[in-house]
Amino acid sequence: MPTKTLPHQISAHSPTALRGAGLVAALLLATQLTACSSRADGSATQEKLAQAEAKILALESELAQLKARNEPSSPTAAVPAPVPVADAIAGAAPVPAPSEAAPVGQQWTYLVNEEQMTGGMRKTASVSSTNTVQFGFPYAGSQNGHLTLRTDPRYGKDVIFRIEQGQILCTSYDGCTVQVRFDDEKPTRFSASAAADHSSELVFIDDYARFLAKMRKAKRVRLSLDIYQNGRPVFDFDVSGFDVEKYQAKKS
Repeated sequence: MPTKTLPHQISAHSPTALRGAGLVAALLLATQLTACSSRADGSATQEKLAQAEAKILALESELAQLKARNEPSSPTAAVPAPVPVADAIAGAAPVPAPSEAAPVGQQWTYLVNEEQMTGGMRKTASVSSTNTVQFGFPYAGSQNGHLTLRTDPRYGKDVIFRIEQGQILCTSYDGCTVQVRFDDEKPTRFSASAAADHSSELVFIDDYARFLAKMRKAKRVRLSLDIYQNGRPVFDFDVSGFDVEKYQAKKS
């Protein structure tokens, strides 16, 4: 298996390695000359010995420098400077403030306008269903139901339920039945009648006083009635926060 070479290792055939090997060989030769010096005689031999010792010192110095250059230096990891607490807080993502709860009763719409024939004031309070329903062709599409309380100088007081499109199965001569559930009570039945103009999108729920009394004590009203070819869908209304004073106000 091939040997993996670390970045700081020197190849055996590199110029640096060859030079180091030559220095080592010269150093060994000089050492051998020194060993033979005790047996050598004469001034010439002493002079050569001194030159060899000087060469040894030079070779040792050069070898030490070469070794120092080839040894990898261990880098010191840079330690990041501590971030001041104030800066850390300032750089952090802002924490969103908790959203305020929606005002109770804002789903209601109150209107007061003049009835042209009598000059009296027509007053209404309306709310849309929190859910939507899907009818089949030709009334396809998502739609809400709408519940309206009305006080009219000509027609009196009514509870009106309306859909946006479709056909409520209720006639002006036979009437119909609407099933209503207040909060978690058992469903109760209210009689209803169709509009005089035979509009199929709305009905008038009878017994206004009973309906209003029970609704004022409730937070939720569910209403169900027959829709042509669409069964008896349930429309869910949030009636919390109903304000009778706004409903009976003299002006909007």
